[in-house]
Amino acid sequence: MFLKKTAQPEPLQVGLKLLKWIGLHSTTNRKRIWRYYFVVGWLLGNIVLPRALLGSGNEGFDSLVRSLAEMVFFSDVCIAVGIFATRLRYFERMVQILGGIFERYETKECVEEIRRFNRRMDSFAKVYIAYIVMLVILFNIPPIIWNLYMAIFVSAEHRSSYVLLVEVQYFYLDIRRNIVHYLVYYVLCSTATMCSAYQSCIKGTIFLTALQYGAKLFELLHLRIDRLGKVKAGERRRDELRRIIELHKMTLKYTELLEETITFIMINQILNCMAIWCMFTVYLSTNYGPNALNVVVLFVVFIVEMVVYCVSGTRLSENALKVSSAIYHYQWYLEPADMQRDLRFIIQRAQKPCGITAAKFYFVNIERLGIVVQASYSYYLLLKNRF
Repeated sequence: MFLKKTAQPEPLQVGLKLLKWIGLHSTTNRKRIWRYYFVVGWLLGNIVLPRALLGSGNEGFDSLVRSLAEMVFFSDVCIAVGIFATRLRYFERMVQILGGIFERYETKECVEEIRRFNRRMDSFAKVYIAYIVMLVILFNIPPIIWNLYMAIFVSAEHRSSYVLLVEVQYFYLDIRRNIVHYLVYYVLCSTATMCSAYQSCIKGTIFLTALQYGAKLFELLHLRIDRLGKVKAGERRRDELRRIIELHKMTLKYTELLEETITFIMINQILNCMAIWCMFTVYLSTNYGPNALNVVVLFVVFIVEMVVYCVSGTRLSENALKVSSAIYHYQWYLEPADMQRDLRFIIQRAQKPCGITAAKFYFVNIERLGIVVQASYSYYLLLKNRF
């Protein structure tokens, strides 16, 4: 349904379909909202809640670190989509403005560029979903194959503990030694990881794609400003300037609404990222084999998410800066006084940095990624030396 090929995809098409399926969109039947509550409740009830109430079920610092990191990981995706659910009014307004901006680019060249970009973002969203599906398979299938092999071919006295999907004491079941208890745990927890994967797909197809659309809007605006000098002087150039100013205001509004939609999601992402990277690194530095595979999968998910967030945020800020540069280098001082006054708005706004922040504290960009990696490694060294 979500991966079906579309000849002329609309902006954020795949992500909007994901939202509609769970009732998080105004155009869909709100009765579907039970699906969202089920997805969140099933994940929390089968992974997060048992860990919070009963612990990891195993002794040792490594087990504690892994179980805490997994609990933070699965809680993070619920928190992120939960925050998004409270910011839907900003998101829906943002989508409307995005459509309005694209309608104002009427030249054949711009229309073709927008269509190409829509197809590229549609492909990105579908590839991201396929990537998450692949990781879900890698997370769920090897442990059950390994454990069934041990249950069938290895005698009980020589059999080690079963490989768990997540390090948890699953209520009062003996999931490390009893194969029947393990299978019950596996069915319930594997479906919980699928609920987490669905929410991760929402994060990728909505948040990451919206950031890239923001960067594209500034790129299109930059190209239009560059060609302003080629428009015949007089009324035609004044009309073009008015359109550019309107597009600039709408692009800034899009960025503002995107900021309102995901700013608290970004601070949640960055803080959890430091904690998870640190704890997973501690675990992987001393643990190898089947138990480490699932930790690696979760580690990869967070690394890729954070890198794409920061790269997209950097591109958006850089393209916004290019708009400022294009105005500064345009020979505005040769234009009539009324056009100079109209250009003043863009020049004044260009003095303020533009980008996506984490709870208004700092911009999400490559520099921030480096700081997060450095902080995670510092905390890792502290834990490693202490324990």
